[in-house]
Amino acid sequence: MRIGIVGTNFVCDMFMEGVSYVRQIEITAVCSGQYGNAVKFAEKYGIENIFKDYIEMMESGTVDAIYLATPNSKHHEMTLECLKRKFPVFCEKPLACNYRQVREMIETAKEHDVHLHDGTVPLYSPNLRILKEYLPKIGQIRKAVFIFSKYSSRYDAYLRKENPTTFRKELCNGSIMDLGIYAIADAVALFGKPDRIYASAQFLDNGVDCGGTAVFHYGDFEVVILHSKVTDTQIISEIQGEKGNLYLPRVSRLDKIYYQSREENRNMLYNENNGMISIGKDYDHQFANQLRDFLYCYKNGLVESEVNPFSQILDIHEVLTQCRLQSEVIFDCDERVKYEK
Repeated sequence: MRIGIVGTNFVCDMFMEGVSYVRQIEITAVCSGQYGNAVKFAEKYGIENIFKDYIEMMESGTVDAIYLATPNSKHHEMTLECLKRKFPVFCEKPLACNYRQVREMIETAKEHDVHLHDGTVPLYSPNLRILKEYLPKIGQIRKAVFIFSKYSSRYDAYLRKENPTTFRKELCNGSIMDLGIYAIADAVALFGKPDRIYASAQFLDNGVDCGGTAVFHYGDFEVVILHSKVTDTQIISEIQGEKGNLYLPRVSRLDKIYYQSREENRNMLYNENNGMISIGKDYDHQFANQLRDFLYCYKNGLVESEVNPFSQILDIHEVLTQCRLQSEVIFDCDERVKYEK
């Protein structure tokens, strides 16, 4: 499978590392809005074909599928173009800027019978399945706290008035779209859509959300979502049950999960490997599982992933959009087209 990369930011380096674990995938082309960046990226990884734009790349005959690592505001338009040209798309998270756009992308994938991949890392982790299997062990769930707060490497540049892309509203980014989406995706994947949502956000001077909170009500338990791009945290995400707890050090990867029953000492962790539920050999890089699934769908002609089906993607993005709009995190694409559930 020959993949062409659109974009050259830091996540593309992580993508390339993931590719090294999947032998049947080859990166044969790269393009960027800044051609010089594409040249440097190609030289770094020995990529043969370099293009100025993704249309030229698709028309070159050098790629079978596209990996999109462009600004959020470009995902919808570029994915639709690729799908209409019958190119499977691996699109970085968030899949699009709002629920309406995601729904249109999925409808287009179905119409043209071509695969669409949502690149939200934890949704493809084997540990998500293990986590679901362990939920009954902790008894009646009463509370869950999913947190992802990380001081952005670009925040100092923002404070220096350098206008980094990480904090630009016209690109449809910000804390909830960058970090909060992981916590929201995990919650919806585990518990489904909540009955009620309360959400709020904090904003920078330029109108970009830098952090926020959401509370999901599920009848007899709640999930609290905390996210920030301007603070760090040492708090570990957890799911609290009447018989025990589950701990998730990184909601963005789910690379480790810990279980502790109520009867055991606090430091006692249960499982076959001294307490850590290990994903073992099947998990060797955060992109590897996604790429294996992407390859499997491509080979078998699947429009949607069996691991992360369209129904789950739609639920996640409906909740994400509701949280964002309730928090008054509004993008131009929301104002131009009235949001429809």
